Amino acid sequence: MAGGRISGDIGSTDFVYLSLYRLRVLDDEDKKKWFKNWREIRKHLPKGMSIVTEATSAFGTEYTGFTVYEGPLEKFQELVDKIEEYSGSFVEKSLTIIGTTGFSLPTAEFQKILEGRPVD
Repeated sequence: MAGGRISGDIGSTDFVYLSLYRLRVLDDEDKKKWFKNWREIRKHLPKGMSIVTEATSAFGTEYTGFTVYEGPLEKFQELVDKIEEYSGSFVEKSLTIIGTTGFSLPTAEFQKILEGRPVD
């Protein structure tokens, strides 16, 4: 799978993005539109980004589903823009958790990421 890599003192780090979402109540017509738009999101992922998991339930949370993406950090904003373009009218609330699968990223690198992100 594609993975974003940032060089660190002890190697490289792959980024994963856990995006939880809560859909508004959808009637049958809205459900058709949602699934059509979700297909468009999947077809138009930024280069280097991939979907690792799609789940239509997020038991134990207030969210209705989640998706796990993997890819370069520099493509994350492009991914967010694409998701907003196709699903903004269907999603009531979302939360994204960014993690790494490799060795730790130096703290200063995380600080740069956090300073550039708006508050969810």
